[in-house]
Amino acid sequence: MTASTIYIGSGAGFAGDRIDAGLPVVETLARRDGPKYLIFEVMGERTLAIAQRIKMRNPELGYSPYLEPYLRGVLKPAKDAGVRIVANLGNANPLGGARKTLEIAAELGIEGLRVAVVLGDDLLGFMTAEDVADLP
Repeated sequence: MTASTIYIGSGAGFAGDRIDAGLPVVETLARRDGPKYLIFEVMGERTLAIAQRIKMRNPELGYSPYLEPYLRGVLKPAKDAGVRIVANLGNANPLGGARKTLEIAAELGIEGLRVAVVLGDDLLGFMTAEDVADLP
C-alpha cells in the first residue's frame, strides 16, 4: 500500500471572509499531484439562523449570500485543475445553493459540473414552531 497526500486549502473560514482568497489557493492546489480540495467553511449558528429567516420570507433563498461571490471566480479554474470544492454555502437551503451553483456554472460555460447536497438536519420539516418552543 502506498501513502498518498491529500491537499486541502481554505477559501473561507467564516461568513464574510475574504472573497479574493479562493483563487490563489486554487492556483496553488493546481500545481499539486493527488487529490485536491478547496474548502469554504462559512456556517455558524448565527449565520444559519439568519439564513433560515431569509428562507422563510423567500423559499428560493436561504443559501449563503456569499455563495456567488465566493464561487464565481473559482469554479472554472478549480474544475479545470481537478480541485474539488467542499462547502457549506447552502446554509438553510442546500438545494437552492446547489441550483445557484449550477446556474453560475452555466453562465461561465462550465459543463459537467457535479454538485452534491447533504440533507436531513432541518428539524423545521419535522417539528412545528410550538414543538421547538417547548424544547428545554
